Order: sequence, then structure tokens, then C-alpha cells
Amino acid sequence: MGSQVNLERKGLTMLKENVFSMKLRGRQKFSRLLGDSTKRKGLRSGFVTLRPKESIGGHKTDKKEEAIIIIKGSATIYYGRNKSIKAGKNTFIYIPPETEHDVKNSGSKILQYVYITAKVN
Repeated sequence: MGSQVNLERKGLTMLKENVFSMKLRGRQKFSRLLGDSTKRKGLRSGFVTLRPKESIGGHKTDKKEEAIIIIKGSATIYYGRNKSIKAGKNTFIYIPPETEHDVKNSGSKILQYVYITAKVN
């Protein structure tokens, strides 16, 4: 394993090879997990915390695939025309390219999830 450099910023630990790890913290609504997106080739990721009944807001994946992993709480994922799925802790959701969708906290406690997007050709 390479030598570690503690960057003292939100639990980020960087290795010499530009490999890093980050502690997930739920103090804010949204945190980018991969830092400056202009330095990544196509992969984006974030950690989201939503209060009960709060949603991230409708958006479209455009030319990206999206994976959502529920870490804590319960969500309803709305997609397409009036379609939805319910998802709880430890659930993986796949959103294909060009899909309008929204994630809403459908539980009575905090919802936390990680999303990962990647461009498709």
C-alpha cells in the first residue's frame, strides 16, 4: 500500500497514486465524493442526505447511467411517466441514460444515499 497523506478535510485520505478514500458524513444535503469534476474523465459521485418528505428534485440523466445506493432510510424513486419504486437501506437502483427521475425521502427518518454517474457513448 502506498504512503498516506492526511488532507485534514472531511476525512479525505489521499494515496500517492491518486487513489483516495473519504468518510461519508451527513451534515449537509450534498457532498461530491470525487472532488473537482473537471479532473475526472466521466465518473461522478455524491453523498446525499434528505430530511423526511424532502426530495432532490426532478432531473434527467442525459447521456449518463446512474447508480443509487441507499445507505440509510427509505426512498421513493420517481421515474418516467408516473412510475415509482420504493427502496430501503442496502438497496441498489439503476437509472438508464435519458431518464427523468427524482429521489424523495419517503420515511420518517433521514435518508442517505450515494449516487454514481458515468457517461455512455
